[in-house]
Amino acid sequence: MSPPHHPPPSADSAESIAAATLKLVLIYAAFAALWIVISDELVTQMFSEPALVHLANTLKGWLFVVVTSALLFALVYRLLDQARRAADQQRAAQIAHYRAGQLLDAVANSSSDAIFAKDLDGKYLLLNKETARLIGRTVEDAVGHDDQALFPPQQALLLAANDRRVMTENRINTYEETINTADGERTYLATKGPLRDADGTVIGIFGISRDITGRYDDVRALRLQADALREHNEELDRFNRAAVGRELVLIDLKGQVNDLSRQLGRPPPYNLAFTAAAPAPAKDVAGDGVAP
Repeated sequence: MSPPHHPPPSADSAESIAAATLKLVLIYAAFAALWIVISDELVTQMFSEPALVHLANTLKGWLFVVVTSALLFALVYRLLDQARRAADQQRAAQIAHYRAGQLLDAVANSSSDAIFAKDLDGKYLLLNKETARLIGRTVEDAVGHDDQALFPPQQALLLAANDRRVMTENRINTYEETINTADGERTYLATKGPLRDADGTVIGIFGISRDITGRYDDVRALRLQADALREHNEELDRFNRAAVGRELVLIDLKGQVNDLSRQLGRPPPYNLAFTAAAPAPAKDVAGDGVAP
């Protein structure tokens, strides 16, 4: 993932500086206007001789310069102090933001999972080193490209369809995605969710994909074994039903032969004692059908 950049000064900061400057100018203008009006009135009331009036006006002017300079110094110093403190706070926030971004980068780039984010058009906004390695590009080269430029057409369509579903449903979903990578064809369990701005508007998607190829192959092998076992059991069941059916037919034929033998006054040739638990046939009036 690329390191976070320092945010530019906000419009609120510029407006705050302009408001403070305007306040300073208004205070200075108000003080100067009051000084002129009040001082002129005092000079008029206190002195009548032209020479004294001239001297008073001169002293008044110099005093105005001294007082307004001191006032202006205090106001400017206060404004600069406020600006310095605001700058320190902003710098501290930027440092904290940068450190948080570095920590996030360290976590993401240490992960063996593919971590990424895309905009509404499917173009990569950021990705970690593992994602870049799998697609065979650098992080800088992959940013700004979509899946059409990175994967075969059918795979790119599948990825784009899953991304659109996440943004449309506006919720986190998990998919199995099989794609071509630098390690060959791999199957991933991809968890994707909507990426939102400060107002909550969906501006893209984020995703974390974990390689489950080995487990997927194991599950697929177990499914194949289960399917083979089920087919084997079904075949045995069909064979068993067929064998039982043939045995019942033979038992019935043997019973008919025993009946004919009795009718001819001969002993029954077949021992069917194992069928004694079953109800005796209505025509077997001589006994249990067992030869003496």
